[in-house]
Amino acid sequence: MIVIERYKEELIELLIESKALELGTFTLKSGRVSPYFINMGRALSNGEFATKTAKAYVKEIYMKLQDIDYIHGPAYKGIPLAALASATLFRMHGINMRWGYDRKEEKGYGDLSEKAIVGDLRDGDRVLMVDDVITTGQTKVENWEKLTAARKNLTCKGILVAVDRQEKEESGESVSAYLQEKGFNLFSILKITEVFPYLQKNPVQGKIHADDKIMKSFEEYFAQYGV
Repeated sequence: MIVIERYKEELIELLIESKALELGTFTLKSGRVSPYFINMGRALSNGEFATKTAKAYVKEIYMKLQDIDYIHGPAYKGIPLAALASATLFRMHGINMRWGYDRKEEKGYGDLSEKAIVGDLRDGDRVLMVDDVITTGQTKVENWEKLTAARKNLTCKGILVAVDRQEKEESGESVSAYLQEKGFNLFSILKITEVFPYLQKNPVQGKIHADDKIMKSFEEYFAQYGV
C-alpha cells in the first residue's frame, strides 16, 4: 500500500475537483495514447484552486529547494505557477523570491532587454524551474538553453513539477535519468504511481474515480511507457 502525505492527497483531490486530471483516452503531443490527461491550467482557474495549488508547490520548495535565487516559469503553464509560488513563498514564509518567464517568440520592438526572458534574472543566479507536468525532458533542456543564452554562470537547482508521469524517452531511458545526464534534478509533488492507487482506494467528491477498467488501462499504458 502506498502511503503519501496529506498535502499530496489534497493536491490529488484538487486535480479531480478542478478537472485538471481527466481519465479517458487522450492522444498526447508525443503521439502516445494515454488513459489520462493533466491540464494544470484548470487547477489555477479560480482563486481557491490557484491558492491550493501554490501551497503545494511552496511546500516542496520550502522543504527541499530553499537555496535558490530565482523561480523560472516556462511559457505558458509555468508562468502563473512561478508567479504564484513567489507570492506564496513571501506570504507564508517571508521569502522574497525573484521570478520570471520566457517568451515563446522573441520580442522584436521596444525595450529589447527582455526580448527572450522576462524578469529580474541575474548572472550567477541559482534557478528553480517550475512547470505543470513532465512527459519528456527535451522541452525542459531547450528552455534552460534560453536562460543560459540570456545570463552568465547560471545554476539549475532543479525542475519542480506537479506530476511526474514517470515515463521513458523514446530511447527507453527514463526522463529523470535523461535530465540528470544533462545536469538537471527532477522534483515532483506527485508521481503518477501515487495518483492512481489513491483514486482507486479513496472516493473524491463521493466517487471512486479509478475503477477496475481505468486501472487496467493505466497499468497497460504504464507497462509500455512507464519506468
